[in-house]
Amino acid sequence: MAGTANNRIFYACQAVGFAKLGHDGSDYKVAHGVQSVGITTNFNLEQAFELGQIQIYENIEGTPDVEVTMEKVLDGRPLLYHLASQGATSAGLVGRSKERANVALGIWSDGFDYVGQEAGGHNNQPVVQVNMSGMYLSSLSYNMPIDGMATESVTLVGNYKTWLTGDSDTDLDPSSEGFGSDKPASSGLGGVQRRENFMRAKSILPTDIDGVTTNGAGGIQDSCHLQSFSVSTDFSREDIFELGKKAPYYRSTNFPIEVTCDIEMVSISGDFIGAYEFGDPALYQTDALNTTASGDNTAEQKIVFVLENATAFDLGEKNRLSSVSYGGGDATGGNVSVSYSYTNFNDLEVISSGDPALSEHGGSLKYSPAQSGYSGNWGKVINA
Repeated sequence: MAGTANNRIFYACQAVGFAKLGHDGSDYKVAHGVQSVGITTNFNLEQAFELGQIQIYENIEGTPDVEVTMEKVLDGRPLLYHLASQGATSAGLVGRSKERANVALGIWSDGFDYVGQEAGGHNNQPVVQVNMSGMYLSSLSYNMPIDGMATESVTLVGNYKTWLTGDSDTDLDPSSEGFGSDKPASSGLGGVQRRENFMRAKSILPTDIDGVTTNGAGGIQDSCHLQSFSVSTDFSREDIFELGKKAPYYRSTNFPIEVTCDIEMVSISGDFIGAYEFGDPALYQTDALNTTASGDNTAEQKIVFVLENATAFDLGEKNRLSSVSYGGGDATGGNVSVSYSYTNFNDLEVISSGDPALSEHGGSLKYSPAQSGYSGNWGKVINA
């Protein structure tokens, strides 16, 4: 590795930062709780042949594709999703998907306990830094397992990457970020979120699930033994080109995009999901579900997941059950589990008190266990 005397690169000597597109290095916000970062670069080649010879006529290089994947724990610090869309004008998928970000990965000396500990020669800056500008959000997912930590995974795509060395080029400065004595921002509300930090009384699950009595706050009963949930979406980016330029001038999101949600639970009496050729008779006999569901087996449901550290996932009110799977409990041991899969389109708001865009829109997000819910998400209230 040019310019360093490192013997290796490991977790304690690298950090990643985000800035709005067009902003300089002084605006980088260093991400906390990051577990992994990966960078893949593909050089797209197109071959041209000609009559008269077997050899290739020209190997044409197109625009390179740069893909960055990251994972972090949910710890009360700003989410990667929010750091990558700091200038968003709305909290939903449309406003978030339009934003572009500069992403930098810094590599410091492997002879210190934390990044930025070495002052003087590098002025807290990395000895090597890779910059990726104009990055678009490509996909995101959130997972709350029964064992382990709740995590966020994001993928960003772009067409530009450059490696930098030396004091004059590297500018990712973590000195004000508290590395060396850093702790989760929400230590009073569970710190890094695990299964015990899931707020059952404030979350909203579909009534399709056995043990959920109402599609509202407080509907999750003690007989509902949740094991995990996950939320994910893919922005399905498409390059838009124009004559006179090699690189795309925009990578658009192909709306509508599907938002998926998987919920797993230990079953104590079955999945209780009926499948009828002419639809579930109960749907058009229940005023609460409206007669628009006549002839259907499933109805639209609201889904909101709330965590103790002021993070929430609002999937709106038009989630439909797409599949249910009953399995396990075989002769080798284990319990029967039921997995419910739901889908909606274009409806996902990820709410966090660490969202950098909140202050720009005059919002604030406040929560304590004694409160009835969250408020201030750009004027939106979740009565969880």
